[in-house]
Amino acid sequence: MSSKKAGPTAASGKRQAPPPGAPRRAAAGPTAEDRAATVIQCAFRRLLARKELARRRQEHREYLEQMEKLQQEAFLALVRREREAERRRQEEEAKAEQRRQEERGRQARLLDAAFDGNLGEITAILQEVDELLTDEGVGHDEAGAARRRQRRVALLECEDARGNTPMSEAAAGGQPQAIRLLAEQGASPNCKGAFGRTPLYRAAFGGHLEAVEVLLELGADPRVYADDGSTPGQVASLEAVASVLQSWDLGLTEAMLRSMEAERRRRAQEAERHTEAEAERLNLKVRQLAREQQQCHQQLQQAYCELSRRVAEHDRCERTRAGRAELTLQAIKDAEARVERLRQDTQKAEETLAVARLELREQTQRGEEEPPGLRCQVAELHDVLMKDVGDRIRADGRWPLVIDPSGQAATFLRYQDTNYVDTVNPDQLQPERVRLALLGALRYGKPLVFDLREVDLFPAVQRQLDVVQPGLAQELLSRRLLQQDRYLSLLRPTDGPEYDPTQFQEARLQQFRLFFVTKVRWPPAEQLQALLPVQVQVQLPSGGLQCPHQ
Repeated sequence: MSSKKAGPTAASGKRQAPPPGAPRRAAAGPTAEDRAATVIQCAFRRLLARKELARRRQEHREYLEQMEKLQQEAFLALVRREREAERRRQEEEAKAEQRRQEERGRQARLLDAAFDGNLGEITAILQEVDELLTDEGVGHDEAGAARRRQRRVALLECEDARGNTPMSEAAAGGQPQAIRLLAEQGASPNCKGAFGRTPLYRAAFGGHLEAVEVLLELGADPRVYADDGSTPGQVASLEAVASVLQSWDLGLTEAMLRSMEAERRRRAQEAERHTEAEAERLNLKVRQLAREQQQCHQQLQQAYCELSRRVAEHDRCERTRAGRAELTLQAIKDAEARVERLRQDTQKAEETLAVARLELREQTQRGEEEPPGLRCQVAELHDVLMKDVGDRIRADGRWPLVIDPSGQAATFLRYQDTNYVDTVNPDQLQPERVRLALLGALRYGKPLVFDLREVDLFPAVQRQLDVVQPGLAQELLSRRLLQQDRYLSLLRPTDGPEYDPTQFQEARLQQFRLFFVTKVRWPPAEQLQALLPVQVQVQLPSGGLQCPHQ
């Protein structure tokens, strides 16, 4: 049985290569399967892109919702804080009114006791004053003794509705021992009351011989006229009283008056020395508290820098998948806790410093109760800052320092068309980034915003500006940088064509603004002098306004 020999192709099942020199066939096009695979891949990629876009949009919505929630929480916290401050203020006013009522009660008791000659009651009232001063922390040293004498004299010089003092009432009641006691405590025997009548006038008119004699011995002047032109001797109701007044040696009165005047000057000088010493003590206290506040600000700044480093480290770990994300996340939480603790410490230091400054103003009777500058609501920030309605900022010549503990002004400026610099972020405060932010604001006519947050970073901003170019901080604050093309000195050869000198237009330069924003309630005096304070008033839910300095 014969069989055919299979050819090479049939035997091996493989396609034979064309012989050398044979023409090659054109490459086969994509098959239907290839085209289907491409369609599926494109559809799948579009699906992934849509999912990624939806995820990012969801994250953005969640971010906006979270930001809104945080803003609401911050606003509510501010409202609670302001209401608590208002409650404390009302309590202080109630306590002050109670103290005033108690003081009026003591004065009425003292007037009655003087008229009745109740020495025990007079002594008890004076003792009450000493006890009150002890409760207020007044010691028994020289300064404390001077303050106690001042309070006793102020009480002894109180007047009733007709203008009569306790000394005058004691004289009208004919109480010589009460007259002596009041004089020993500093009461004047020549004070004038109703109708210009002195204690000696009232004692003579009432016929109280012993009281008249005691008053003369204490320096009462029988020559003093009342409003009707009469003297004590002319209105004496008893002949014995008139005789004593007529025979009295006026030389003794002159000597007593000179002695009383010398004592008055001595006490005035003593009170002045006490006031100066107290003012110096408060000055030292304010300076010490200011140093402590500055230290708190420095520690808070360092804590913010550490937090920024921890966040950057965590981002690197997530990108490289180094497996240390949990550790870096915990480090972020620890840094955030430290920032919050230092922020609260800084706020307490600011409040303590504010109270000390208020005490100093009250002691020296210098300074203004209301901080200088402008005031506006959050809704008015665009008109006040961006438009400068009324040209008040331009007329002042200083750039604004926006003071807003609620943080709403910072949020407003962040979402405007501004070059915004978060100064607590060390990366954003790098000299090159500061230069480009300033240059871009000048080039495009936009505001440059330095957000100081709750940290005193104004000196740090000035230092970074001077690193960019020596003297730049002063030139920028004084606006000299905008004159005679001085801003062109900020250009570098590596800057792009958009920063060509021909691209800077005068119209845009006139739109340039520089804003500093702070959450610090009481910025340092240096900032208030170098910048124009703009106090942001918070709109309370009840419709009222609350100034951050109240």
